[in-house]
Amino acid sequence: MRYARWGFVGLGLVLLALAIQAARLALHKGFSIDEFQYAHAAWLVAKGQVPYRDFFEVHLPLLYQALAPLFWLLGDDPRAVLALRAAMLVPLAGTCVSVAILNRRQGPVAMWLAPILLLSLTPFTRFATEIRPDALSTALFLGALAALSVRPGTRGLGFLAGLLFSAAIWASQKVLFYGGIVGLVLAVDLLVRRGRRPAQVQCPGAFITGASVGLASVAAYLTVTSSWSAWWQWCFVWAAEHQRHYPGFSWRDYAVPIVREQPWLFALAALGLASSVRAGWREGAGRWGDADLLLLLAVGATFGSYALQRAPFPYSLLPFLGVLAPFMARGVWVLSSGWRSRPARIVARVALGVMLCWQWTRLESLLDGDGNTRQREVLASIATLTGPEDVAYDNSGGYVSRPHAHFYFYTDAYLRGAIPDQLSREVPEALLARGCVLRVDDLRTSGLPPALRRFLDTYYQPYDGDLFLWGQRYDVTPGAVLEDRFLAVREGRYFVEPASVLDTGALFIDGARVTQPELTLSKGEHRLRYEGAAARVHLLWLPRDGKRWSPKPEARPTYSRLF
Repeated sequence: MRYARWGFVGLGLVLLALAIQAARLALHKGFSIDEFQYAHAAWLVAKGQVPYRDFFEVHLPLLYQALAPLFWLLGDDPRAVLALRAAMLVPLAGTCVSVAILNRRQGPVAMWLAPILLLSLTPFTRFATEIRPDALSTALFLGALAALSVRPGTRGLGFLAGLLFSAAIWASQKVLFYGGIVGLVLAVDLLVRRGRRPAQVQCPGAFITGASVGLASVAAYLTVTSSWSAWWQWCFVWAAEHQRHYPGFSWRDYAVPIVREQPWLFALAALGLASSVRAGWREGAGRWGDADLLLLLAVGATFGSYALQRAPFPYSLLPFLGVLAPFMARGVWVLSSGWRSRPARIVARVALGVMLCWQWTRLESLLDGDGNTRQREVLASIATLTGPEDVAYDNSGGYVSRPHAHFYFYTDAYLRGAIPDQLSREVPEALLARGCVLRVDDLRTSGLPPALRRFLDTYYQPYDGDLFLWGQRYDVTPGAVLEDRFLAVREGRYFVEPASVLDTGALFIDGARVTQPELTLSKGEHRLRYEGAAARVHLLWLPRDGKRWSPKPEARPTYSRLF
């Protein structure tokens, strides 16, 4: 008993160490470009805007609705995105509890090992700690499976399973595929078994009530916000077109390297999966009510959902990796059960400890470099340079908690290729109409239509490699008089840079000589004339902090990252 007790203490300490590592990743790992998009959508929801109707969005909105209250508490500081990252530890914790419950019948060791091995799986913890719909939908889906797996079932667990299942669907369209396969089996079970053993749903009325409450809430939301049509158009009609035409790649591009990087975990999963299939088949007619049946179906369904995507990015593996975790733990149990002698068991435990230490170092490597230090500096600059009412522009919502200019606040490769003329025409018009003073450079800038890029290059000057503020640059021909125009995007304070051009020459705005570096201009075009020896003159928007700045064209972008 003493050795068993110390063994569970050791497992608890390992789980705690991995949980701390996950928290470190959430707070310090660099932000992926999509996370800013989701964070900005959550901020918009917090401001009362409705996805699909008020701003472009093609993902189901539960993540934004769940995270929006954080902005009510923390305000409009862009650095609140760190709190959103921390909040993603909640669904991660729920996932860990669910995979432990799914191994409840296999005993306490398998229960402890399931979340341990899941957190040690580098690609899972890497993406599950990010702001992503996939992380939330995976937690909800596994929670539903865990609630259904408990034997004997109760009305409370049945209601919870139905509610979690419907919530998972509201979190991601991907659940409609892998959850649809599981849901089809549940529907047949409800119609044929009606709760009679062997049955997957042991309390059908409670399950249907829970699912109905979730779906009724969704219907009520879409009705109250008058967004049924827009929701259908963007989340299904447009998403189907996107899936057909997006420039895709093979599922092997990311999946195969992931398996090669940690083959021992996938080998354990295969062993545990084979053992579970064999045990289930031996149950005879009772196999159709076996608690593992839905989990076994989910393995194929989640992998199929990933492999059939046009662009299967690695975060889409989250549900597949989640359903594999219980089988990884069972694989350890199958191996250890064959080693009867105490020395052999000690060797096995040491080997497992060594492999977990190796996985821990792989997780630690995700923090190599500056993590999100530079990104936090950019977010702090946005908070300093602009106010909550100042409009910003990029293609990913990288400004997080600032108003965007155009309905398409983010674009992807398919959208930029599908409507280039519309973007070239409408985005500049929106930037001018909304008085947009800030642009954040991101990975998608290079893919914008050429006409739009020219507009951005003309009217936004580099504050650093990542942030651009409104202003214009004038190159002066030696010995010539510069005659040009300046477009003030909004009424406000502007300044001349460098200020020395006022001492070495004469600058006129609308015919009046400028004698001080800072000046107030009304919105619209102004005539500009310069007589002097300066080779280059800038007229720039004065940021909220009132500090003049010099453009840095040599600076390179580091803020926007794919993963």
